[in-house]
Amino acid sequence: MDLFEWIRKRGTSISGIGGERDFRREAFIRSMIRDAKNRVHLGSPLLEIPYVIFDLETTGFRPYHGDEILSIGAVRMDGGKVLEEPPFHTYVRTDKPVPEEITRLTGITPEDVKGAPFLQEALAEWLRFIERRTLVAYGAGHDTAFIQAGLKKSGAPKLTHRVIDGWQIIRFLHREWPDHSLDTALDRYGIPICGRHTADGDSIMTAVLWGKILQTCRERQIRTLEDLYSRLSQTR
Repeated sequence: MDLFEWIRKRGTSISGIGGERDFRREAFIRSMIRDAKNRVHLGSPLLEIPYVIFDLETTGFRPYHGDEILSIGAVRMDGGKVLEEPPFHTYVRTDKPVPEEITRLTGITPEDVKGAPFLQEALAEWLRFIERRTLVAYGAGHDTAFIQAGLKKSGAPKLTHRVIDGWQIIRFLHREWPDHSLDTALDRYGIPICGRHTADGDSIMTAVLWGKILQTCRERQIRTLEDLYSRLSQTR
């Protein structure tokens, strides 16, 4: 069973809606399964790739040792621009206590997650939102590890999307900076900080940052995925 077959199986139990909407959903899932074979080619211009920028808030940093996803945020981009549509956001239900330090940092309370969708439901809805787009996250290793652990826990196949780490790109583009945290990158690119350490807030700010990163890449004659990976490999 591939990832999209898993989404299909989750679909009915999540929405519980039949009729025309079920038909449209099935057609959409079939198109995703077909497009799964058409992963973005390395020669694709960076500015023409459809992206989803995403972010998670979690209970800690160890996805395979008990830490869990508390919220998921995501934003879609086309042509290097954030789409004028509502961003994706969901809290994720957990039966474990939300650490007090996480509540202080993110504002997420036990009440927020108490009535939220379970992990399987939240991941299935997120997967519908991201479609076959190329994923971008800042510090992508952390977020991707939690997504993969969540899919495994949910009985789903692994995520096979291409994932780009915005932090890695910033380190390459601006080796002169003393640090490459998201706060520093946002400040250096003149992006107002609002909703920091929330999944939706961070995904929106990172999306604006990614648009500026793409312009910087273009100015440095980095125009395709192949150009980007080639330049990154030369700096390791």
